[in-house]
Amino acid sequence: MKKIISIAIILVSVLTLLVPLCASADTMEMWVNCENGKTLNLREQPDTNARVLARLACGTRVYVMEVLANGWMRISTASDGSVGYVMSKFLVTTKPGKYEITERDDNFVDVTPYFVSAKSIDGGTRSVGLRVKPNKTANMIRRLTAGDELKVIARGTVWSKVIDMKTGKTGYVANDYISRI
Repeated sequence: MKKIISIAIILVSVLTLLVPLCASADTMEMWVNCENGKTLNLREQPDTNARVLARLACGTRVYVMEVLANGWMRISTASDGSVGYVMSKFLVTTKPGKYEITERDDNFVDVTPYFVSAKSIDGGTRSVGLRVKPNKTANMIRRLTAGDELKVIARGTVWSKVIDMKTGKTGYVANDYISRI
C-alpha cells in the first residue's frame, strides 16, 4: 500500500511539473488594439483596480497564457516577457494596420475649413469609405468616388473629420485618400 501511495505522489508531482510546459506550448500570439495615442494597462491581477505593471502600446505583440471567464487574459509580452492581466476586448489575432485603430477624439485639431477631393484606393476604380468613426471597420456612411468634394473641419494623425458636400453628412476619411483642392 505504501508503494502505491508513493507512486501516486510521484506521478502527481511529475504531472504538476508538466502542466506549465504544456500550457506554454499552447500560448496564442495576439496584438494590442486600442485607440491611437492610448495604451493598454498590464495589471497585476484581473481587476481594473489592480496595480498597473506596464502600459502596452497599440500594435504590441503579446502571448496569451490563460483565458479567464470574466473577460480577462493572462499574457506575457513578446518584448521583455512581462506577465500580467489585460482585458481581452483589447486584443486581436492579427496585427492591426494603421487604419484599423480608432483615433482618439482629443487627437483631432479643429482647422480653418478647406476643401479636398477623395482619391481612389488603388489609383483605379476602388473607392474609399466615408466612416462614422475614424476606423476602417466602422460603419460606412457612403462609398466615396474619386473626385467627390469634402470639407475638412478637423484633422487627426491618420484621419480627417469632414463634411460630405454631396450629402451634408459629417464623417471621417483616411488622410491618405484625400487631396487638397
